[in-house]
Amino acid sequence: MKAYRSSLLILGLLVVAGSGSVLLNCAPTPDAEPPQTEDEVTGVNNTLGLGLVYDDQTGRVRATLKSALRSDEKLFIRVRRGVITHESQAQLDCKQLAEAPPITESALNVAAGKVVYGGPSVSKELVDLIQVYNDSRWYGGHETPEMRAEIAKGPDSIVEACVMRDGKPRAKLLTNLAYAWDRGEELKKSGTSTRSINALAGDAGGLGGDAGDGGVGDGGSVDGSGPGVPSADGGADGGAARPPLAEGQAYNTIDYANLCVQQLGEIPFFKKLSDGKYETFDCRDFAGSNGDGAPAAVAGVEGKVVPLSVNDVPQTTCDPGQSGGEPSYDCVNKCDRGMWLTASSHTGLGETASCQPGVTVTTAKNEQGSHWVLLCRKVQDTNNAGMLKTKVFNDIAMIGTNPKTGATCFFQNKENVGNDGARVTHPADVARSSAIWPSTPSSYCTENCHATDAFIHSPWIDEAVRADGKPIVPRMGSHPDFPISNFDVPYRLINGPSQGFVLPKQLVSEGAASCTTCHRVAGASFAEFANWATGTGDAYYGKITDPYKAFAKSHWMPPRLDGLTPTNFDASRWGLAVKHIRTCTDNPAAPECEFADVPSGR
Repeated sequence: MKAYRSSLLILGLLVVAGSGSVLLNCAPTPDAEPPQTEDEVTGVNNTLGLGLVYDDQTGRVRATLKSALRSDEKLFIRVRRGVITHESQAQLDCKQLAEAPPITESALNVAAGKVVYGGPSVSKELVDLIQVYNDSRWYGGHETPEMRAEIAKGPDSIVEACVMRDGKPRAKLLTNLAYAWDRGEELKKSGTSTRSINALAGDAGGLGGDAGDGGVGDGGSVDGSGPGVPSADGGADGGAARPPLAEGQAYNTIDYANLCVQQLGEIPFFKKLSDGKYETFDCRDFAGSNGDGAPAAVAGVEGKVVPLSVNDVPQTTCDPGQSGGEPSYDCVNKCDRGMWLTASSHTGLGETASCQPGVTVTTAKNEQGSHWVLLCRKVQDTNNAGMLKTKVFNDIAMIGTNPKTGATCFFQNKENVGNDGARVTHPADVARSSAIWPSTPSSYCTENCHATDAFIHSPWIDEAVRADGKPIVPRMGSHPDFPISNFDVPYRLINGPSQGFVLPKQLVSEGAASCTTCHRVAGASFAEFANWATGTGDAYYGKITDPYKAFAKSHWMPPRLDGLTPTNFDASRWGLAVKHIRTCTDNPAAPECEFADVPSGR
């Protein structure tokens, strides 16, 4: 789906009118068939095998079917811009897709055991939209008004198709362009086309109008979800089981999620219903639901609201004059322990602090020993339900890691759009992934906040505790799976280089040893993190109440302050280590700074 990928083999014949196409052949009409269920008609596992692929060489969408269309069937295809939500696919109105003249059976193209039909072209706008959330300014609320305005036009490149018979859909499918791109790559690898598009229909450039001709552009919301790729052991588009996914190429979010499940095991928040189909998860009530019944607790899952206090008094509402009705991390003027946010160094944006009630965090460990954490924050009280009751979260993030192998995956939502915390979707759910997650994975801070390990701790996040009093987020030294002072433990981002995730080198010079005896030091943000952990940094402590600026509470690193005081801290080995970290973060080439690769375990 990336521009640097090898081009697809040219597939199929295309006949287009406006932004949609419909194609027929002269296959005989079989006897009447029994009525189909909704699952047999809708989604990538429809019984006709209707699938969608994108050919980056011609810039056009294709449709694939198990067999040729019957004489009484018509195929419709459209591409456009909009918002994919939970109901988009189920509510797809096939009558909105344009009809085009039929083709003859002799013109059919067959590739990899599938009949391939042509479809509309895709504008550069829609191709570029695939990467709209891969901008670190989204992290920490640093997005610009221009970025928000672009999202308001619709963040998703939508591809949709229907097969109609007697005015009723026999198959319908809605997905995102990134998914269709990867399906095209898969089709290319599994077989070759039997005819040339040029031989059949002339140059591809004359095959129809741009998708913008009635297909792209109203920027409106489609109430539904785009399907993705089924799990690695399931058959896509009604086909046979696919082989396991391999690292080394960039994947759309749903394929990436399947790769993560292959290596880490299932994400335990989401009950699996069938291949590629999961219940959703409510990150306010910490329960699973499929939308058709009462939420139910999920075994092994534990979640809590992250407490917020002001001068040790719990605060559950925004300050007077500050509304929770807008997307924000911050609606309380000062708090005892604030969440710490930072953007990556290349944006020029430094550390910030925020105080907001209602944030939740959830954790679970699966059968493979992998730990998953789901964080729902940037709370938005749109209906005046209260900050501890609203289920709108404009920042939904999920991390999975195996502490033995170090293999780790990151997921970040479509901020300000994919915000339904009552129905967080499994990122590999073929029908609903795109309701929450962008079409391609984005991780804003693997090179910064999460550069040392999967889970980062602070007094703020560690206030959310399990029933046994231990932090919800597994912490080194307090959870048996996460030992302290063990630098041989690997840390690796699954398919990191191919997905654009960056893992920087760790600081190993002697000057940082007082800190690195317990944990790694890496990433452009670690100097700010070290300052924050030792009582300095006005951008953070300007938001903190005065009692929590006192030495014993503001200096939470090192964990024990034996003999340390405000007078001697700067000259202590801890204070000198903080200065060394600052020096090496600002100037990695300084002669006293030594870096090494984080062990990957591979």
